[in-house]
Amino acid sequence: MNLASLRSVIARALILVAGVSSSAAHVVASADEAYPARPVKVVVGYTPGGSTDTVARLLATSLQQQHNQAFIVDNRPGAGGLLGAQAVVNAAPDGYTLLMAISSHTILPSVQKKMPYDTATDFAPIATLGTSPNMLVVPADSEWKSLADFIAAAKASPGTISYATPGIGTTTHVTAAMLEHASGIELNHIPYKGSSEVMQAVLSKQVPIAVASIITAGHAIRDGRLRALAVVGSQRSPLLPDVPTFEEQGVEGVLGDNWLGLLAPAHTPQPIVAELEDTIESLLAKPEIQDSLRLQGVAPQFGTSEDFGNVIANELKAYAELAKTTTLTMD
Repeated sequence: MNLASLRSVIARALILVAGVSSSAAHVVASADEAYPARPVKVVVGYTPGGSTDTVARLLATSLQQQHNQAFIVDNRPGAGGLLGAQAVVNAAPDGYTLLMAISSHTILPSVQKKMPYDTATDFAPIATLGTSPNMLVVPADSEWKSLADFIAAAKASPGTISYATPGIGTTTHVTAAMLEHASGIELNHIPYKGSSEVMQAVLSKQVPIAVASIITAGHAIRDGRLRALAVVGSQRSPLLPDVPTFEEQGVEGVLGDNWLGLLAPAHTPQPIVAELEDTIESLLAKPEIQDSLRLQGVAPQFGTSEDFGNVIANELKAYAELAKTTTLTMD
């Protein structure tokens, strides 16, 4: 190699090194940037005004006040929450697109024939906020005064009574399927796009009965527009202590305790996950936040990122087993 060629090679190498150094400096600057430095999107896979949306807006407002930065709720309803989750999976893993998830997140893989993402690996758990059990509800003037009344009517007319849920693969759908299996009845499932639509349907008597969480139906029960026939759980919910459980009324094996939690795309930087986790823990320790959640029908319950990840892993396995014995098919 002559001297001119050697000089050319050295020059190109210096340019390359300078470019790499510049890129590295940019990465370091980005990593050192305080989070959040711009508005954060919180995706909700259900309609505005529903239970998940209501809690998401409460959380977004609290996070905005805590960080002095906008947290904007973005509703992406459809497919039992799948469309919203897919939007988050496709977003950059930078902490600026988050998912407000509920328990149906771990049910969908067992009822959806083809998932557009991997529930186990495509998300980074941040924290859980609380839980809310499912109930069987009817209009206040319904002829069914008890769970026994409803089961008797369903047995007398198999497959003719329609019930509403916020969608296929939701925990409410699971609760109804378990009720059918446990009591030997056959019902007609009508899935809606969100819990607010379910409330409109049952209150307007488009459907005679619905499965809904306390988040969704609690207000209507307290003001006398709806009657709850039964609630899931081994004990009555402290949020609605007058509502008897399924077990109390002789129907065992009906589950459906909803969790609510925040997720990010997989590979979101750990410092950002930790920052959000710590913030949520501090928010849930505040009595006013706890009261606001209870008012919405949610029992406050903080879970760490690790706890949340374990819940997701355990439920994915449990619902896969459940799908083998319970009818949970996509329409």
